[in-house]
Amino acid sequence: MTQELARIPWYPLVLPVFWGAVAIFALEIARHLRLFAVARPSRPFDHVTRRTGALVRYALIQTRMFRDRRAGVMHYPIFAAFVILSIGVANAATGGVIEAVLAAPLDGATWAAVMFLRNVAAIAALVAVAYALFRRVVIRPPRLTLSRSGVAILLLIGGIVAAELAALTFEAAAYGPVPGAVVTNAIGAQLTGLDPSVSRALFGIFWWAHVVCVVTFLVWLPMTKHLHVVTSFFNVYMRKLEPRGQLPAMDLEVEDATFGLRTLADLGWKDMLDGFTCTECGRCQDACPAWATGKPLNPKHLVMGIRELASEAEHGLHLIPNSAAVRAYRPDLDDSLRPAAVALPLVEGAIPYDAVWDCVTCGACVEACPVLIEHVDKIVGIRRNLVLEEGRFPQELAPAFRGMENAGDPWGQPSSARLEWTKGLPFAVPVAADVARAGGIGDIDVLYWVGCAAAFDERNRRVARAVATCLHAAGIRFAILGQEEACTGDPARRMGNEYVFQMLAMRNVETLGKYGPPAIITACPHCFNTLSNEYGAFGGHYSVTHHATYLAGLLADGRLATLAPAGAATRSVTFHDSCYLARYNGIVSAPREVLGAVGGLDLREMAARGRQTACCGAGGGRMWMEETRGTRINEARSRQVLATGAETLATSCPFCMTMLRDGIASTAPAGADGPAVTTLDIAEILAGAAVPGPAALAGVGQRGGRHLPIVG
Repeated sequence: MTQELARIPWYPLVLPVFWGAVAIFALEIARHLRLFAVARPSRPFDHVTRRTGALVRYALIQTRMFRDRRAGVMHYPIFAAFVILSIGVANAATGGVIEAVLAAPLDGATWAAVMFLRNVAAIAALVAVAYALFRRVVIRPPRLTLSRSGVAILLLIGGIVAAELAALTFEAAAYGPVPGAVVTNAIGAQLTGLDPSVSRALFGIFWWAHVVCVVTFLVWLPMTKHLHVVTSFFNVYMRKLEPRGQLPAMDLEVEDATFGLRTLADLGWKDMLDGFTCTECGRCQDACPAWATGKPLNPKHLVMGIRELASEAEHGLHLIPNSAAVRAYRPDLDDSLRPAAVALPLVEGAIPYDAVWDCVTCGACVEACPVLIEHVDKIVGIRRNLVLEEGRFPQELAPAFRGMENAGDPWGQPSSARLEWTKGLPFAVPVAADVARAGGIGDIDVLYWVGCAAAFDERNRRVARAVATCLHAAGIRFAILGQEEACTGDPARRMGNEYVFQMLAMRNVETLGKYGPPAIITACPHCFNTLSNEYGAFGGHYSVTHHATYLAGLLADGRLATLAPAGAATRSVTFHDSCYLARYNGIVSAPREVLGAVGGLDLREMAARGRQTACCGAGGGRMWMEETRGTRINEARSRQVLATGAETLATSCPFCMTMLRDGIASTAPAGADGPAVTTLDIAEILAGAAVPGPAALAGVGQRGGRHLPIVG
């Protein structure tokens, strides 16, 4: 036992008190873990290096926490104090073993450094706790959940660090300076006038107050949301490694399986951990466009609801026999009751039915969460169950489902109309089937995946013409599938109709397999995400690029150039980032590079941009649904557009084009001179100024370079 521990009155009682609390903590954790025995397992031992890197980045450094700087500066000292003060607790609980190990190498200097850190961390944490309490109780940001347990835990943390500081202060006053504890030594030096017996008594009182706070915290922790102190590390480690835009796979051929998520038992380990890890910080709530516009969906409430269902299930699992003695006493209790304990429905239990359909799958909640909770996959999983097993979904989705299943597009248009957009172009647009018959698909550089919106919607047909014009000007040999193209199935999958999605996916994979295109480009972020991230599960592995990236590459390689407008005034433009382009696939700079290449443009950025963009309201199937609750999401985003004062809104997504054009029209009605803001795709803006670049004129091309294969 070290000299410091020997000074503590009744120190031998520490061991049974502390280890008794550890035993209670372990029993509570075991109660939680029983749920994981009936949940779907994850694969925690694949890609250990990537998982460990995420653990360092998100759990130790806490990069996402600092996106809200004030919250990050408040939270990190508490986290650091928790880690550093645990060294002192562990030392006391082991009879000074930790101190002995650390002090040995450098003759006590290492332990003195630990004591210095304990001093600094405790003071910083005390300030942080005071601010946290003020913020929760006085400021009370709407996104934070004010609960008595949350306030009590903060007070308990404050008690732990305050008692530690006071104990070290009176130890210095009674026994002399403690090596390394420079702050409490300085304060203790001012108290040397006290009677030594008083200082020793106060040292003992505060030291035991510290122990009592620690063991109370330890016993209470598993029963509160602050269990995230432990579970966040596991939650981050077990994060989704697949592309964010790739939804969980589903085997529709499995017999007697639950399709999607119906009850608590259908969740996986990561889903369960999400519930226990939620800090109730409300960042997901603040980021959610549905909640911001007055709809019942709240991603925070969904995750909290899962935690509440888990708590109910845990009580049900207490009835399950765990020994032969219990079975002998209550033979009616057998393992067949175990499923009943976790058969609590997610719809209405964790999320209201209406809220399930309010989600635009924009991923803003996932992007905002500091502990990597995955909300969207759960909502889509719930939709899958409602659609596939219960046939329960908003009836306005039925025409879109029928259109995709019968005609291959959500509007139910005939495939023959897929070539209408090519009429009026001054050059021919080859169809892949004709190219293959003439000499082989190897004669093209890229396949242009037009998409349903650009094929059937008159406004978006202009975008398809602009893309084709840019490709033609750059000397790119391209082809389209024409009548053989079908919807990628993105709307069906995100609306929960996995059957229709897989039908369309297999059809498209078969079609593409006939031609084996060297590369694919598309002007639709939803098509881009599905083709590149989700078709691989069906054998479709392609080199897919969004038109923003492809056009930026053509400009950088000298295949395209732009003419500066002669004598024209500078035109102000703002750019709207598509959720499925920026947030899901990290493409942020390419569209701006395209705009930057066009002369005479003054780019005015919106506050919500890049990965923190605001949704237009069309994703997740909402394009085919009316907004009957709250205000319209596209109008909320349109007001942000109008706030920039820009004359032109640039987009890179057909859904965004439609939603924001309508939103601007209803938010700021057109004046005598036309619409308040002109909405154009970046391809339209570029096509208006594009000319063949030097490389195109010289017939120069490259393969295997940093951009997609290009042949002159």
